[in-house]
Amino acid sequence: MVQKDKDQIWTVGDPIGDNYIASHSAAERRKNGSVYTPLRIVEMMISDAKSNIDPDIVVDCGCGSGRFALAAARAFPNAVIYAVDSSSLACEMCAENVRRNHLDKNIKILNLNFMDFELPSGRGKTLWIGNPPYVRHHEITKEEKNRLKQTAERLGVSASALSGLHVHFIAHIAELWQKGDYAELLTSAEWLDIGYGSFVRKLLTEKLPIEKIQLFDRKLQVFAGTNSTAIAFAFSDFDREAVDVVAPNGDLRLVNLRELRSSDRWFPLLDSSKIDRRNRGRELVPLGSMVSVHRGVVTGNNNFWVRPDRDLGDVPEELTVPIVSRAKEIMGDCEAQNHPEALKKLIVLPDNLESLPEPLRTAAARILEDGLTKGVDQGYIARSRRAWWSIKPPKAPAVMMTYMSRSGPTFVKNDKSLPMLNTIHGLYPKVKLSEHALSNLTEYLNLNVNSADGRVYCGGLVKYEPREVEAIMVPPLEVLEG
Repeated sequence: MVQKDKDQIWTVGDPIGDNYIASHSAAERRKNGSVYTPLRIVEMMISDAKSNIDPDIVVDCGCGSGRFALAAARAFPNAVIYAVDSSSLACEMCAENVRRNHLDKNIKILNLNFMDFELPSGRGKTLWIGNPPYVRHHEITKEEKNRLKQTAERLGVSASALSGLHVHFIAHIAELWQKGDYAELLTSAEWLDIGYGSFVRKLLTEKLPIEKIQLFDRKLQVFAGTNSTAIAFAFSDFDREAVDVVAPNGDLRLVNLRELRSSDRWFPLLDSSKIDRRNRGRELVPLGSMVSVHRGVVTGNNNFWVRPDRDLGDVPEELTVPIVSRAKEIMGDCEAQNHPEALKKLIVLPDNLESLPEPLRTAAARILEDGLTKGVDQGYIARSRRAWWSIKPPKAPAVMMTYMSRSGPTFVKNDKSLPMLNTIHGLYPKVKLSEHALSNLTEYLNLNVNSADGRVYCGGLVKYEPREVEAIMVPPLEVLEG
């Protein structure tokens, strides 16, 4: 039940919502996306909406304790406010806040799946506002995923089953959209760059022209207790050639809509420091024109398959290979290149154990028996292999790189020809590169690649996906060879 704080009302905060956040763990709230918006951001978005629309109806898309609904009722006293949430507890909290603030006549609370929400015909202008719940696709049912795909088909845009729940909300808004509507939404920022975000990006540049993007400092936690980044954006049906982009410090600039429409990564276009770097000289070429970038091997159970020498026991050396297993092994003193003897070993067994000579075959049988006893064969990765024990180390790349950091990545020329786990990315030449060119390329990458080239998550953690690495601009081959 909702805790009753009779002496407090929403005008001085949201004690009901705050108590809910304090009394439920992040893991509990993550399942239904209960991440409540700071009141200062609610006020900012309502104020921005008020300067763009005088709505007949306001829809709070995933109302939670009612922060957007109550603010909208005050800002638009003549509008009907629909507060929609699938959580009965959220609707109870919202109802209590509505009662305390004497806004019962303005706000209608609907306890239902937002994708089932409908508005009457002839409804007038509608403001869609709120913070749609951020629920990852793992928690979304197959039926809901199929429903998103069907909605996307009707909209003429393909959608991925990997989309988070906030994408489902945006799709439903797009389907209910009519001329004169306006939307202000707060979501995680990941859709700016990742694959499933192409659905949102296409909607916002073709179906629902995006009008404004508010960036937040990705090193700060906008949502208390979560590691999700945040972005606020507005869209309408007004024809525009450029989008207002507001930087975390308040600076405003324009980004051409055509650029956003043609790009599969938006953050580099929105970040002014990245724009400056992209335009430094025309002699640069994409790294992907010279190398392909791939992750290392996935074992499915590193504790079993990857061991230091002291834990190998009677595993023969012939059934192991030294492997780079951690990012720090190619950082600093670069243990992988300077002290490869200290690296852990990957146990490698062929699909057909009969191909092994004795006594290796007997040793392999002991390893498998141990793995079966420990349930290694029941792991997801193991079950997807032709033989659950068969792990093929990747071909040694020419250059290895870290792909998760709080600054720029580290690139190391792989002089020892070592394979790596999927904690490391490998750069594999597609054209002939001399040792001299590889050294120059590695040096250039270490000096010039920074967080703007990767995907920045809350707290300043930067991740570099293989295709993003291939998009990094580098000197052409003839310069590297010079």
